[in-house]
Amino acid sequence: MGKGLSLAAAGLVVLLTAAAWGAGPTSVRVFDRAEIDGDQLLLGAIARVDGDDARQVHALREVILGRSPLPGKSRTLDEALIRMRLKQAGFDPAEIDLQVPGEVRISRGTVEVDRERIEAIASAWIGDRLRERGLERAQVREIRGAESLLLPRGRISWEISAPRHTPLAGSVPLAVIFKVDDEAERRVNLTAVVEARVQAVVSTRPLGRFKPIEAGDLELRELDLAGLPADYIADPELVIGKRTRRAVDANAVLRPDLVELPPVVKRGDRVRIVAETAGLRISAAGEVKQKGCVGERIPVVNLDSNRVIHALVVDAQTVRIEF
Repeated sequence: MGKGLSLAAAGLVVLLTAAAWGAGPTSVRVFDRAEIDGDQLLLGAIARVDGDDARQVHALREVILGRSPLPGKSRTLDEALIRMRLKQAGFDPAEIDLQVPGEVRISRGTVEVDRERIEAIASAWIGDRLRERGLERAQVREIRGAESLLLPRGRISWEISAPRHTPLAGSVPLAVIFKVDDEAERRVNLTAVVEARVQAVVSTRPLGRFKPIEAGDLELRELDLAGLPADYIADPELVIGKRTRRAVDANAVLRPDLVELPPVVKRGDRVRIVAETAGLRISAAGEVKQKGCVGERIPVVNLDSNRVIHALVVDAQTVRIEF
């Protein structure tokens, strides 16, 4: 019993003595080498911080020492810089057990994205766009400009874009933005060489100006999209029955500006002018002042009033006024 009391008394003396002297200082032991992530260099990333005051330990770990090196690069720190940053953060270095090696080397953790991976990313994007446009007979021949790059560690994603209205054929410029944790890190400019084969309507023989176009004047050919005008015609039915606006060479790819519907009326033709509204139909004789195709609006002289009006061509004998 007496021995137990004496041990308890001894323990109480130790506790009282510790309380009298107070808790020991917080210690900061800086590593001589450290690899870090993130853009900011925190003390807790390069040092072990210990102490009885949890709030102070946490605050010390969050002290910003500066910017991190770029991915794949390194930098050195010295004790003077660390002491200065501690003072700027409101700490007195004299009250901290600070242990700093002669040189502290800091490097940035990185992830390499190699050239083959970048090419695969760009090829997959182009392939998706080609399928969306129904260009199944297309393929990426080459990706130019890809080189391996280093990114900070983190969740890597990317966004790819091409200039607006760029045809996905021939040399296609691409911009790839690599992101880490949703923050843009690197932009890579590439060129995709794409071969896309499509069906286009081509003239089989020379066609003179205003030549009515027949089925024998045309054929469908498989051609590389890169060499075609953006508005090439892919369906012969859109051309047959029309006429050429000007002379067309043999083997020419047909476009909308090369063909037109043949006019059904010409200057001087007599037509019937029709006007209809709310169940009322009025007609008068008229004379055409210029040629016109079905659906075109042309000037017509009302022979009853001698006034010029504009009417839609219905057929070779009729024009209509719309209210």
